[in-house]
Amino acid sequence: MCGIVGLVYADPARRCEQDLIAKMRDIFAYRGPDDAGLYLDGPVGLGQRRLSIIDLGGGHQPMSNEEGSLCIVFNGEIYNYRMLRQELIAKGYRFRTESDTEVILHLYAERGEACVHALNGMFAFAIWDKKRRQLFLARDRMGVKPLYYASAPGGFIFGSEIKAVLASGMISARCREEAVAEYMLFRQVAGPESLFRDVMSLPPGCTLTLRDGRPRIAQYWSPRPSGDRQQMTYEDARQAFADLLEDSVKLRLISDVPVGTFCSGGVDSSLVTAIASKIKGGPVNTFSIGFDEPEYDESAYAAIVSKKYGTIHHPLTLSHVEFSELFPRMVWHNDEPLNFANSIQIYALSRLAKQHVTVVLTGEGSDELFAGYPRYRIPRIASMYRRIPGAIRGLLKIWGRVTRDHRVNKLDRYVACSPEETLMYNTSVLRSEVVASVCPQILGANLEYRQACLKGTENLGLDAVDRLSLLDQECFLVSILNRQDKMSMAASIESRVPFMDYRIVEFANRLPTAYKLRGGVGKAIVKDVARTFLPAEIVDRRKSGFGVPLDRWFRSNEGMGARIVAFPDQADPDLFDRVALRRIVTEHRSSTHDHSELLWTALNLHVWRETFHC
Repeated sequence: MCGIVGLVYADPARRCEQDLIAKMRDIFAYRGPDDAGLYLDGPVGLGQRRLSIIDLGGGHQPMSNEEGSLCIVFNGEIYNYRMLRQELIAKGYRFRTESDTEVILHLYAERGEACVHALNGMFAFAIWDKKRRQLFLARDRMGVKPLYYASAPGGFIFGSEIKAVLASGMISARCREEAVAEYMLFRQVAGPESLFRDVMSLPPGCTLTLRDGRPRIAQYWSPRPSGDRQQMTYEDARQAFADLLEDSVKLRLISDVPVGTFCSGGVDSSLVTAIASKIKGGPVNTFSIGFDEPEYDESAYAAIVSKKYGTIHHPLTLSHVEFSELFPRMVWHNDEPLNFANSIQIYALSRLAKQHVTVVLTGEGSDELFAGYPRYRIPRIASMYRRIPGAIRGLLKIWGRVTRDHRVNKLDRYVACSPEETLMYNTSVLRSEVVASVCPQILGANLEYRQACLKGTENLGLDAVDRLSLLDQECFLVSILNRQDKMSMAASIESRVPFMDYRIVEFANRLPTAYKLRGGVGKAIVKDVARTFLPAEIVDRRKSGFGVPLDRWFRSNEGMGARIVAFPDQADPDLFDRVALRRIVTEHRSSTHDHSELLWTALNLHVWRETFHC
């Protein structure tokens, strides 16, 4: 696990400066506190910060092959590197280290750009091919590891984080105004473009080859299913999934440093913890976080899992004052506004974990693969809801407002939508008219990338649930995975995500919806596997979503409450309607409305622009 940077000047006669690459590299020294390295070749510079996980003494980067014709900087882990290493040795390749980095280097020498097809892992790497005078970048299939780049008049820049690209000085930090509306609606920007003008994200499952100053992007993998759906019984599918997940966890326990798990008490992280405990045959370190507010505190469930498997458990309670203090710093670490408040929990938990381990396994990605979110049921329920008489819908709407049940309000919102719009806006957190009320000057949302992804699922023979799942995997999930990476790496912790093994992704996307959503219960096949490891009180409890009590904290007189009171007067009047913001803050703090989603989204955008001066 590391951080990587690089620069290729457009002018081949210009020499890359060591100090500049070091500046770009060291802006995220926390990603790799154990080692640092540089490589210079005329107009080319590569840099890397290393968090040592595999081959602690021999994995220094940048790493060159024996003849010096190839040089690599690599961020991530290749879980099948030992098998690949043996295959390469059989072909005559010689190894100087025990690292997975050298495996990639020789695999590229053997297969060229097709090397990525053999890799099972999370990765973002760059190889400078000195003979061909070309740069080759690659990102893992699901985008677990971030990789950003920019093409400037002076050359091409890349890095594991946006701040490293900006540190090159070749582009400036400017807000991409046409993306603001999409951010406000969905709390993230989908696709290769970021909130920063000129800064791009290499899409998951893609490579980029830079030659003669021209970047060429190629997609080598997609989560979209090809061929027929799985033709197996539910019981056979359940066993196949159980075997895949156990193998995925086993691979992700490979490490030369201590490994633990984030165990929130939810079914996904608890299942990963149970399997890891079984494989290791001894106690593992587990970490959970809670709040003083009982309805948001899951620590009791995490304690149940810890007791059952004899883990060495480390609970943490995060106060709202500490949460508020961490908030602006986490926006900086994330490069873009925080999409969910629990990003700060992940950092706090990672900071605790760092005292005991260097690697943690988490449960991210299960919901998007196996229809775990309640919103996956919205298209079907909305269709039924439309048939309810208007008077009854009116009563339900009132009831939803009184109880602050956002699910009822969301259903009412979708009654007037077409089926395609219901899919498109399923992950949105705000309505267009709400955004317009506080940001009247911003342009309408450009949703071309999301629309293209949704259109790409039209002719696959999928139902609404499967189409939603794929849309989430291509638009929503990458932001969840990247926040996990950035928040954990901010504390120098490596996060591994067993559910994101590409074999599990391909398996899940070929399963019939009925195997995922059964009797109105999502993640059915995951929960059935979990029942062999976990008690019913863990498996069958209502999904909580790792929540944060923002609605209550915004009513406080300190911490986030103090921030939100000051926000209307600090907000940029060219973007925000200060009068509308004051009204919304007043309504929220008087408990007449719950505006916590809007306030969190707007406040994040404000803090992000202040932090990066854009």
